[in-house]
Amino acid sequence: MTVDMDDMKLIITGGGTGGHIFPGLAVAKELLDKKKGHDILWVGARRGMESQMVPGQGIEYIPLSVTGLKGKGMLYKIASLANLARAFVQSLGIIRRYQPDVVLGVGGYASGPMGLAAIFTGKPLALAEQNAVPGLTNKWLGKWAKAVFVSWPGMERHFPQGKVELTGNPVRREFALIKDRADDGKLNILIAGGSQGASAVNSAVMEASRLMAHLAGRVAIIHQTGRADLEKVAAAAKASSLDWKPEAFLENMGEKLEWADLVISRAGAGAVSEICAAGRAAVYIPYPRAAGDHQAANAGPSVSEGAAILIREAVLTPESLAGVILDLERDRRKVKEMGAKARNLGRPHAASMMAGLLAELAGEAV
Repeated sequence: MTVDMDDMKLIITGGGTGGHIFPGLAVAKELLDKKKGHDILWVGARRGMESQMVPGQGIEYIPLSVTGLKGKGMLYKIASLANLARAFVQSLGIIRRYQPDVVLGVGGYASGPMGLAAIFTGKPLALAEQNAVPGLTNKWLGKWAKAVFVSWPGMERHFPQGKVELTGNPVRREFALIKDRADDGKLNILIAGGSQGASAVNSAVMEASRLMAHLAGRVAIIHQTGRADLEKVAAAAKASSLDWKPEAFLENMGEKLEWADLVISRAGAGAVSEICAAGRAAVYIPYPRAAGDHQAANAGPSVSEGAAILIREAVLTPESLAGVILDLERDRRKVKEMGAKARNLGRPHAASMMAGLLAELAGEAV
């Protein structure tokens, strides 16, 4: 039996980073755009990024007093465990009042208490795992979840048999609507090291710019630096002959991807999914301290299919970065081919597929 999406009551829980939040928002938007009777509640951390991003999207938000455990001192961990216990009790109360048909955990420590409460009360729990190597919360909750929606082939090995659905990672609809860029004689390069920037990438770009001075007039660069490095990157750009625009943070990433021919980026799940949906060639420089080296794993399918080039930060030098850019600037046909291969890896209907699967899970609970 399938519940009509008009009547489905859904709790989305989790957050902490844009990589967890944006997929949940994409699924919520897929449902809310139906303009019908479904009811969506988001439960996240009181101080998490989701507390700032979700309320403005027309979704009711309830905060939990929960904090992460990883990488903290013993006293902090004791306090966090106490907060987790309180958050679990609070989550039980939310479920009893709201009576959801299904709960969707999008990852991050904030999804733990609500996911556990869903299991404890017998409510169907689905998980969305964006990364090629699952996070600790999803890996633990996956033992009891009814379904796990994954972004990459081969993730079945991380979860109990029969639970995994390969949906892809939901991205905002604007990325799937991006068209191929008309050739204007320039190679447009978008550099995005994440919302906080990436100092190692920024330093390599600054030094590489000196090796690419002869490309003036042939390349244009938009560079998201993060706030910490903006001043020094801006000084390097001003001294350079290249058309190079540094910004601390880039709004309207869809517009920037539409402008770009080539993206130089970390390999967070959201970034990889958006780049593939947009059909853009990429050079991925994975964050080396990501848990389980999951950023390198996220980039793996794109690299193996010829849609991207991987440079490990351990071997990242101005020379290696400049060499890749120079090669691609000389071979625009390759850049176009890489972009086409990236688009083939994109899963633009991931949000719609997840919404349908959630309705099926809700129907099974009836």
